[in-house]
Amino acid sequence: MTDASRTSGTTAPGPAAPAPDAVATQPAPWSAMAVVGVAQLMVMLDSTVVNVALPSIGRSLQAGPAALQWTVSAYVLMYGSLLLAGGRVADVAGRRRTFLAGLLVFGAASALCGLAPGEEALLIGRFVQGAGAALLSAAALSAVLAIYQIPAQRRVALTAWSGLGVLGATIGVVFGGLLTTTLSWRWAFLINVPISIVAGIAALRTVPPLAAAARRPLRLPVALLATAGLIALSYGLIRLQDGAGTPAAWISLAAAAVLLGVLVLLQVNAGDPLLPLHLLRLRTYALSSVGLLLAAAVMIGGTYLASGYFQRAHGLSALNAGLALLPMGLSSLLVAITVPKLVGRFGFAAVYLFGALAQLVGTGVIAFGPDNPVLVGVALVVIGAGLPSSFVPLYNIGASHVRLAESGVGSGLLNTFNQTGAALGIAVAGTVAAAYTATALRHGTSAAGASVDGTRAGFAVLTVCAALAVVLAAVLIRLTRPTSAEEKR
Repeated sequence: MTDASRTSGTTAPGPAAPAPDAVATQPAPWSAMAVVGVAQLMVMLDSTVVNVALPSIGRSLQAGPAALQWTVSAYVLMYGSLLLAGGRVADVAGRRRTFLAGLLVFGAASALCGLAPGEEALLIGRFVQGAGAALLSAAALSAVLAIYQIPAQRRVALTAWSGLGVLGATIGVVFGGLLTTTLSWRWAFLINVPISIVAGIAALRTVPPLAAAARRPLRLPVALLATAGLIALSYGLIRLQDGAGTPAAWISLAAAAVLLGVLVLLQVNAGDPLLPLHLLRLRTYALSSVGLLLAAAVMIGGTYLASGYFQRAHGLSALNAGLALLPMGLSSLLVAITVPKLVGRFGFAAVYLFGALAQLVGTGVIAFGPDNPVLVGVALVVIGAGLPSSFVPLYNIGASHVRLAESGVGSGLLNTFNQTGAALGIAVAGTVAAAYTATALRHGTSAAGASVDGTRAGFAVLTVCAALAVVLAAVLIRLTRPTSAEEKR
């Protein structure tokens, strides 16, 4: 039986082979999942919560377009770049300890953002907030894999984890619009402070200590190299929003290629690698990682483009723009609830194919259909339905190969692909959208019309991502098809 055939099939609702060193025999209580799930919801919510608040932030702090762009990008950059390092810290220092440290950093940085007197303090806070998010997110997923080792329970836990992440990202714009309109944009950040405190206290009561791996080196130089390479990659992608001819973007991307290339050379034969390249040799794990990248690009890029579309093309307020995206979040939630049953009937890869097709239809309608805000809203609902149908199967297929001793770096790598996809979605789709908008304005198109043209172009990029995901899902179906011997059993 191949490595792929062990992950999912039509006859089993979850990974047929848990992590090799999983030893739990009794179900774990769900209280720990509730705590880390709330933290994951908060982290993903902050990926999008400021999207609709940007005009208010600009007026309040007299911040220019570049500063507003970095208010979104700084968080994504640090979050994605530090996940691998955060995963190793969780393995070495302990999952609960790292989770609590991440909550502390995240909460303190959120307070700085909410109380920021100017754009400089806000950007520093967003950078630090992203670093805290990386620590607590990597530790939280590692804790989920360590606590819920029984396959059926792990399947439910990963479904909840993935669903909460999707829900957080999709309702972030709604929540941000509500807080900005009723209170102030500052409360989009300050609300994290009491949530972090409560989550930390609850974690001490519900999350087991989960002792660190004995005598395992932190490998700080390798961690710094990985972080530097990912920062250079994220920075280059983000700077592409300034235009494809921006020299700093290509210099940064070239530096990323060098740094990450050196990292691969150092880690390929390492005995205890920070970057678990041996997992990427497993085709199902590698394809799951790429699938997470594509799904995150559609999710974060789509909400980023859609929130701007409703405000700029149709003049909606921050609150109304957020409410226009609420059905997308609700469809994600409803589908996430039904995903376990769908997986039990059709298998992980088939459900992922459904999710990819839904994203393809939704993004295609926005990219190539008529400009109608109601039609766009319906298309976003379809996209929303496809998100948990993608994230849940991909996390389950990928995580089925992660050993307990590597749960930090293994889950960190999956999350790294996820957050890299988020950066790609904002950078590439945002860059294309901005370029088309500028071109339309130069040709005399109204601001609203130019915004429509830019939104369509950006969603055309996301349509390509969804099409690639459909191909990837078809390959995963073939790889995870049970053998004749398994079918007889």
